[in-house]
Amino acid sequence: MPEQREPVMPGPGWPIGESGVVAISTKCASDSRGSELLSASRTEPCHPRDVLTSRRTPRIGAEKDLKTYDDRIASLNGENGLRDESMQRAVAEALEPGEVPRALYSVNAHIWVEAVLTDRALLVVKGAFRPRAHRVPFPLDLVRGPRGSKRGARLKTPLGNKTLWGSTLDPRMEMLVAAAGGGAVESARAVDVGATAEVQLAPPTADVAGTPDAESSADVEKVRLSWRERVAARRRAGKKPKKPKPQKARAEWVGAQPSSTIWELAYNCVKCGRPLTNPESQRHRVGTDCIKRCGSQARRIENPEFSAWTARKARAEVDRVARQVELDAEHARAMTAYEDALARWQRVRSGAM
Repeated sequence: MPEQREPVMPGPGWPIGESGVVAISTKCASDSRGSELLSASRTEPCHPRDVLTSRRTPRIGAEKDLKTYDDRIASLNGENGLRDESMQRAVAEALEPGEVPRALYSVNAHIWVEAVLTDRALLVVKGAFRPRAHRVPFPLDLVRGPRGSKRGARLKTPLGNKTLWGSTLDPRMEMLVAAAGGGAVESARAVDVGATAEVQLAPPTADVAGTPDAESSADVEKVRLSWRERVAARRRAGKKPKKPKPQKARAEWVGAQPSSTIWELAYNCVKCGRPLTNPESQRHRVGTDCIKRCGSQARRIENPEFSAWTARKARAEVDRVARQVELDAEHARAMTAYEDALARWQRVRSGAM
């Protein structure tokens, strides 16, 4: 039977730190489990419970450096994203021959969504177990320029409008704005193995809609009112003008539609000519004796009431069309007045008037 050893408890000679932490020393070497901890780390503190259970205390806040899956994405070693190897593999497989990644951005607050800017397009990588890379060609559709403390820029992507931010190689989002303008993307920092070099970036074009320069100038010209001025402006503006609705003309009621044909009635037998008094005989147009020899002679004719109803309906439709033309003209005039009133209401509400 193997020899059982008693657990080693901290003795009076053990150095005790804060919160009961015991520093591993050569006294743990006498126990096999203590020797394992000693061989793992001779300087890290541990709890006496860890000594008994042979479990090493994990290091809190320990972060690994970025490990690229492929040498073609080694230029992103200065970034903090793409921690998962499957995402790195997806980026490497999505790159075209000769395509070089320039910067890496976080997408909104998603953990498993990253965006890689290359010299040809923007790659949006989504997923961890089976990631998929979506390619957005240049020029990018910039919805909003960089703003805020994180300098986030909003773009249109296959996943919807997304905010990109948090790039180490492109902190001012200059390469992203240049890609939105259709210009060539130049690296703001060339990352090599063990060395970095600053590269001058071409300034973004001034005629690009949504660039930070245009938006910042618009923000400078716009003066923000105080809350008292905004309240006074809302009171002066009053209620928002109501948009007129198009009216639909209704045709005049001409009555229920009658039957288009009716039975032809005969008051004399069409075979022998004797008078007919029975309504059924009048409908069949023969008497009781002739119907046995010749059969029924009933037939349907056009209903004159249906013809009159059709004429009344046609006149009502003509009147409805004329009324609808008048209503459309009134709605057009009302819409013109509404647009003028709405523009004035917006100016008063904004404090411009």
